[in-house]
This record gives sequence, structure tokens and C-alpha cells, in this order.
Amino acid sequence: MIPVQGRWVSILYNSITTDPLISINAGPQYRIPAGLSVRPETDFQTLEFFNDSASSMVLWVAVSDGEIYDNRVVLGASGAGSLVPIVDITDDISTPASILVSSKAGFLLTVGPVVDVGAGVVGLPLTGHPFATDDAVTISGCPQYNGAYTVLAGGGANQVNVTATFLGGLIDNAAAVDKGGGKVGIPITGHPYTAGETVRLAGTVNYDADEVVDATSTVNEVVITAAYVAEVFTGAETHNLVTDGTDDTIALTTGKSIPADTTRKELHIRNHDATYKVFFGDANVDAANYRGLVIEPESTYIITCTDIVYLDCEAGAGVTGCRVSWGNFTKT
Repeated sequence: MIPVQGRWVSILYNSITTDPLISINAGPQYRIPAGLSVRPETDFQTLEFFNDSASSMVLWVAVSDGEIYDNRVVLGASGAGSLVPIVDITDDISTPASILVSSKAGFLLTVGPVVDVGAGVVGLPLTGHPFATDDAVTISGCPQYNGAYTVLAGGGANQVNVTATFLGGLIDNAAAVDKGGGKVGIPITGHPYTAGETVRLAGTVNYDADEVVDATSTVNEVVITAAYVAEVFTGAETHNLVTDGTDDTIALTTGKSIPADTTRKELHIRNHDATYKVFFGDANVDAANYRGLVIEPESTYIITCTDIVYLDCEAGAGVTGCRVSWGNFTKT
């Protein structure tokens, strides 16, 4: 018997054609095919798996208790088995070409500077992002980089690389200006910044910081709120955009889809919001009217799909509320 607590259990993968038997809370045994999710009337405290075939069985099991816990169950021929952590599942699972995940909110970029990767590539900070190489994405709320892009390789788990001109650069070889009223002018000819954006100043003697661009800035001067200290810049000091985490958003430009076929696909969807629901269905979902099936706040769902899946967020959630991440797998 396996001491695992949860709300429901899914058999995601089975190495043989015989379905396993499962007992919940030491109750009767039921035969459960791969791809089926089971949720008893009350949360369970124990699970037990049985194999009545003549050969060994390897299962990939997901147990949900607010989060997903993926585990391997190894059952000998005509025997019971135990739950062990999965270290490497690449022998059983491959990634399908694509799935459709449609979110009006998208993902807020993480607070931090845009990175000059070089060769006409910039890196946008997004911790734990779900985007893959060649994904079509659209950036909004960030005037310097607003537009449609294709995700490039090399960004890693916390950075999205795209082809764009890096718009940071050097501060002019000129003096800081006392604008009065606790404001200082930083000389940057033809700078790309707009009021309300955050710019990172580095290499200065007195003004190294992330500063909000004041509305009184002009085309050749960035005005910030700071105590004035006389300083003549050498022309080696730098400026760069910092995404502020409030309005800089990146989202899929169009849905990603998988064609309907007989291959079983598992879509793991995580609703990161603590208050608002996310909805999914096999047709366009209208959150304002609560159509589609519900993914509760801070829950993860596994959906077995052989066609397009649509997502939407509960009305009123806003950009900060409806962050959805996903992982998709093909079972063969």
C-alpha cells in the first residue's frame, strides 16, 4: 500500500496493454485504463496498484493535491508495486509538434533589464517561461520592443530571446542637469524611453539605479527623480530598459495546435492565480459567460486530448491574475 494523499489520480502511461487494478483507501479494486482520471467523493490517503497480467508493468501516475506529483509505478508480473520518483521519463514520452494554448493575458515579463545578446538578438526576462523555440509571440506594453517576434534558441528557462535591435547604450559625454524640485536630467541623445518606463543607469558616480522616466523628459534628456549631485559623464556610462513587471506582456501571437489522431496526448495546465478561474474546452471559450470546464485557482489539471484545446481566463482577472503554464506530452 502506498501512502499518497490526493484529490484525484490519473494513469498517464502504461507500458503494456493490460490495464492496472487500483484500490483507493484500501477499498475495492477497479481496472483503470491509461488516460483516465479518478476522483473519489473524498480525498484519499492511500493508493494501491495491482497487476494481474503475466508480464511486468510500468505506469506513469499523476496524483493531484493542488500540485502535480508525477511518479513511476513498477509492477512485477502478477504483483503489486510501489511508487518511486521519476528521474528520467524520456524513454516513455516525446514532445508533440504543438498544442493550442490561447490566453488573453499572456505573461508579464519579469522585472529586470533587457539583455544585449549580440548579433541583433535581445533577451527579455521571464522567469520559468513556457515558450519554445520558433513560437510566435507578441510583446505589448513595452514601446521599444512592442511587436510580433519568433522565439529564438538560447534564452534558457528564464529569458526569451528574439531578433530585435538592442536600444540601450551610452550616456552622453555631458553633465547631469539640476532640473529643480528633486529632478535630474540625464543627457542621452535620441533615447528610446517614454514617461513611466524604467531605465537602468550604470557606471555613473552618483546615479546608478533603476529610475522611472519622468514626463518632463525630452528627446535628448531623460529626467529622473533623484537628489542632484554635480557630475560630468565620460560617455562610458550606460543606460538600458528595465521591464517593470506591471505592463510589459508577452503572449502567443496565435494558438498552437495539434492535429487530431490516435496518439494520446497529455496537456498539463496550471492556474497560478489564487482567486480567479481558468476555463478550457474543445471550442472557443468565453470566460465572461463561464463556458468551458473549470480549472480552479492554484490547481493543475491533466487533460487527455487528441484535438485543439482552448483556454480563457475568468472575467475581471486582468493581466496580473491569469497566468497559465502548461506542459504537453505524447504517449505512444
